[in-house]
Order: sequence, then C-alpha cells, then structure tokens
Amino acid sequence: MKTKKYSTVLLTSILFLILIGMFSPIPEEGMFPLSEIHKIDLVKAGLKIDPLEVYNPKGISLIDALVKVGGCSGSFISEEGLILTNHHCAFGAISKASSSENNYLENGFLAKIKNEEIPAKGTTVRITESYKDVSEIILNSVAGIEDLTERSKIIEEKMKELADSAEDKSNSIIGEVSEMFKGKTYVLFKYRIIKDVRLVYAPPRSIGEFGGETDNWVWPRHSGDFTFMRAYVAPDGSAAEYSENNIPFTPKKFLKINPNGIKENDFVFILGYPGTTYRHLPSYFLEYQQNYNLPNISENYEWMIDELQTISMDNVELQLKFAPNIKRLANTMKNYKGKLKGLNRLELVEKKQNEEKELIEFINENEDLKNKYGNLFAEFKSNYSELFSIADKYFWFNIFKRFSSGYKISNKIIEYCTEMQKPEIERKQNYSDANIEKNKEYLSELLEDYNPQFEKSLINKLFTDAAKFNYKILSFENLENVNEYIDNSL
Repeated sequence: MKTKKYSTVLLTSILFLILIGMFSPIPEEGMFPLSEIHKIDLVKAGLKIDPLEVYNPKGISLIDALVKVGGCSGSFISEEGLILTNHHCAFGAISKASSSENNYLENGFLAKIKNEEIPAKGTTVRITESYKDVSEIILNSVAGIEDLTERSKIIEEKMKELADSAEDKSNSIIGEVSEMFKGKTYVLFKYRIIKDVRLVYAPPRSIGEFGGETDNWVWPRHSGDFTFMRAYVAPDGSAAEYSENNIPFTPKKFLKINPNGIKENDFVFILGYPGTTYRHLPSYFLEYQQNYNLPNISENYEWMIDELQTISMDNVELQLKFAPNIKRLANTMKNYKGKLKGLNRLELVEKKQNEEKELIEFINENEDLKNKYGNLFAEFKSNYSELFSIADKYFWFNIFKRFSSGYKISNKIIEYCTEMQKPEIERKQNYSDANIEKNKEYLSELLEDYNPQFEKSLINKLFTDAAKFNYKILSFENLENVNEYIDNSL
C-alpha cells in the first residue's frame, strides 16, 4: 500500500489544436483531473463522442482502457490484454530479457504467437478500478489545526488510513491516495495489479531510440517509440506471477487504433499519467532550480553516464545491464539541461519576481489581506535562504543514498535486523512477516545491480567533493586517507 505526497495521479491532458477563430478566439487547453472534465465543454471544443464515454464513474468508459506500465502510461488495444506503450517505458524489461546471444535491445523482438512471448521482468501493470475525491474527509481531519508540521502529519496518516481501507488482496486491489493540488484536493484510487506482463514486440534500438538523446525532448521527433506487451492473469482471473498456465487478461475496454493517424487542426484528447505542476510556486523555487537543482543534477548525472559507459565499453553484458540506468540518467539530464537553458533565456526568475511585486502591492493595499498575508513572501525568503545555504550538502547526500548500492545494501540489512528484533505489531509495515520474502527479493535485486568498479568510482568522487565543502560532514572527520578507506570498504 502506498500513499504519495505528490501528484502522479490519473489526470487528463487536454490539448486543443484548433485554428484561431474556429471555436473561440483563444483555444482552451490544460491538464485536468477526471473529476473536473464535466466542467469543460469538450463537445464545443471538437470532441466527437459523448464525454461520458471518456470518463463515466458509474459505467465503462475509455478510462478503463488506460493502464499504468511501471511509471508510464499504456493502453489496452485488444480484448486479449495486448498493451501499447512507449519503447523507453519497456527499455528496462527489454534489457533484462536480452543477452549477448539474444540482444533484443539492439536487434528488437517479435513473438509471432503467444507461446513465444517472454516475461517482462520487473514490470507490473496497474488498472484503475475506481476514482473517488476524498478531499472533504482529509481536510476535515485537520480542521482548526494551524501548525503545519502537525497538519502534514495528520494528513499523511489519514491518506494512509484511506488507502489501507481500500485494499482487497483477494482481488489484487490496492489503494492509493494522491495529493492532486497540495493542501486542497485529494483522490483515492483503487488499482488492480497485474504481475505477469510479457513482451510481444519491441523495435530495434535504432528505431525505438532513433535520434538518441540529441532528439530527446525536442520536437518534432521521428523515433518509433513504441512497444507491445501483454497482461496475463491466473485462470481464475486473479493476479499471479508468471506461469505457463496463466491466460491473457480481458479488459473492460480497449482502444482501436486509427491507421490513418491525425490531420492538421484535429482535436486531440490525451488520457495519461503526467506528473505534477510547479508553476504556482514562488520565484524562490525557480531560483533554487536555476542555481542549485538543475545544474547539480545535470553535472552529477553526466558524470555517472560517462563512468558507466567507460566501465562497460568492451563488455556487452555490462552494456545491457547498465543500459536502463544510463537511459534514465540521460533522459533526466537532457530534460534538466533544457529547463536550465529555458530559465536563463526567458529570464523567468526575474519575470516571476516582478509578478510577485505586483501581488505584494495588491496585498498591502487591503488591510485584511495585509494582516493575513503581509509576511508571506518574507517567510518564503527566509525558508528558501536556509535551503540555499545547505543545497550542496543536500544534493551530496541525495546522490549518495540514491546511487550507492553499497549504502542501500548495508542500510537495508541494518534496518531489517533492527525491525526483526521487535514484535510484529511494532514493526514498520515493510517488515511484517507477510513482507519478508519481498525484502529478500529487494536485497537480491540490490546485489544484482551492484558493480564494485562503479561503486568505487562513485564513492571516490563523492568523498572528494565532500572534502571541498565549507563545513564538515561529521562522518568524515576521522578519515585521514579517503582512498585507503575506499579500498578497505569495497
């Protein structure tokens, strides 16, 4: 069971590509929660079907054809559980299925019949069973509470409580409460989990990744970024691990592909799982992105990409092993470098600051608003100044904890041993008796991902970087020789 503080929730992205003047002087566009689309005149905008066919909480609609494949969107396109998703979304599964003898990542893969389909290891599919706004329940639980720390804690506990209550293990249903708009809107999702997912078709890398990172995040793109997978369940319809006895899942709804594509000025309506938006955060957030987050992550990810490519240069097996990580790192690095370039070119921080000056003037002109919000931007400045002052240390620890396999393995073992000393009722949920096997599987995956050469290079770089800080990290104060420590530790 998971809850999330950020919005990786089911939204509808609506893009109206309409000639100016065809329907309105300024086309509507935006990203909307499903519960809000009834407020939009989609038919007037160009939708040719009944809006209830898109989302109908009391019946079957297009939303039932939408699936979440790992962290990506996908769609059922047949009554036998066939799923269409992006090649980059299946990249890890294709890599794990490949070997130097059968390099499906480079050469592509095609199962001509179902018996030739191969397991997409590590991939699960989520199907949205229901969608319920629980904002009132959650906000009522913190009514009258002003302390932000206490408020956040109660909200998080309430989200978990609602998510837990939605779980139905017998039907492979989990619950998840997502915060759609921070502090305002909360939605409870029920997801059906499918564990047996198989590769059906993947294009050669030269097609699926055509243009590489040079073309990534740049439009128009010309890559064949698609892959076919299939969802399987046990004969009784329940979620099950891979088995030859499993049968294709029958979705409530599936999409039909239009072989003619779209034409210029066609109405386009997209259902999917995009991330959250930060456009309403203050200028200090943009300043943080411009001066700290984007350059730091870009530089560190670029270093890791170069290191992984160097280590695997003459080793096909390592190239296949590292390929998903390199892909993820490169995708983020290209995205962040583009954002940084855009922030600088548009002078967005300065524009946001000018908007805020106008807002502050507006607040100060009204005594009631001034009493309530007069100190708001001063508080923003104080909090972000504190964040700016520790940014290098924050990023250092973030990189270390996220990418050091040695740290993750040792931390998992220590936490496991600590929790298992307690009575089950007092343990964290992840360490209940029912989850012991999951912990063992996770530890096995960490050990499988471990590469001593990369680990040594990463630790060496991070320790060297830490030595340049203007303040000390207590853990390093007694280390006289970093290289000797690294050699003895790895």
